[in-house]
Amino acid sequence: MRLLVVGGGHASLPLLAHARELCAEVTLLSDRPDLWYSGMTPEWLGGVYSRADVTVPLDRICADQGVRFVEGAAVGLDRSAREVTTGGGERVPYDLVAFDVGAVNPGDADGAIHTKPLHRVEALGRFLDAAAQDPSGPRRLVVVGGGAAGVETALNVTARPDLPALRVVVLEPGERLVSSLPERVGAWAACVLRERGADVRLGARVEQSDAGGVRLARGERIGADAVLWATGSVGPDWLGAAGLSVTDKGLVRVGPGLRSVDDARVFVAGDAAAVAGHEGLARIGVHAVKQGPTLRENVGRVARALGRGGAPDAVDLEPWRPYPAAPLVLSTGGRAAWYAVGPLALKGGAFLRLKHGVDRRWIDQYRAPDTYRHRWDDRAAIDGPVDSLRGAGRG
Repeated sequence: MRLLVVGGGHASLPLLAHARELCAEVTLLSDRPDLWYSGMTPEWLGGVYSRADVTVPLDRICADQGVRFVEGAAVGLDRSAREVTTGGGERVPYDLVAFDVGAVNPGDADGAIHTKPLHRVEALGRFLDAAAQDPSGPRRLVVVGGGAAGVETALNVTARPDLPALRVVVLEPGERLVSSLPERVGAWAACVLRERGADVRLGARVEQSDAGGVRLARGERIGADAVLWATGSVGPDWLGAAGLSVTDKGLVRVGPGLRSVDDARVFVAGDAAAVAGHEGLARIGVHAVKQGPTLRENVGRVARALGRGGAPDAVDLEPWRPYPAAPLVLSTGGRAAWYAVGPLALKGGAFLRLKHGVDRRWIDQYRAPDTYRHRWDDRAAIDGPVDSLRGAGRG
């Protein structure tokens, strides 16, 4: 019985990490050998974590669990032949497939650095490090999108003490930042960013990005040395092209058990999935992480049924239930974080310690916990051996 996991995202990690328990030949198809953890990546950009701290080695997990690893980007699905096609033309067969391929940013963004898929922000890290090593002149970073991803990145970047000449511009088409969170969080973000010298523009709709900057809908052009495109999420178009039912944003419609409503051999989780009854959920990591155990359980049930010669559509599935109100903790680049759940919003150093503890506890399930090499500076909120770790690089 051939189980194919496509994507290697946050939701599929429990499945991969327990692959030996499945009665199946398991293959992972991923365009990268590692996973960037969304909860910690903004602080990597801010210099708090190293690259090794915030990534999960998928290839190592595969080796430990006897999973065949195929490096390549999925670009097509042939449901009748039960094959997934890669950008290199390889056709990978399956009897059961689980997609955790994430989403992409919509919009015309040639030359921009996208936040989805998340690994693309590694290019922003290289830009920031180059700016820190050559502070001879000012550089400008334009962040398009004032949602949680764009704002948390801007907060961490503007807090870096080694980037005094960097100019940050945040462009948000709405009337406030992080509109999905309580209003006071947007006010806090605008205030802190402006105090740090950032140019925050509300009601600024970007029409196009290119290598030299962005053009606003009203015709103004803003030059930039780098553009971060943080414009939300839509699904990859090739899943809908395969005949799977999708929303108007291209997200695959799945039932409560994360199985496609069209095909009992296809599971979809993470940002690319629109779960029945919860289609409007924000595309944030906390939901994908919570889907992980449900995906592992249900894929295992169907895999065992197929191994016995059973029908996949006859298998009862465990329903996934999101948090009644998903908690979100935003790091600010300083010694405090902002905690938001439902209408409640709080801030303080305790929430940053909470965030660091939760993030490290989750990622340490899948990577060696002794590789942390923080830059323990005056922004760090976790107690630790400051003198021995101060100045450690981002790796």
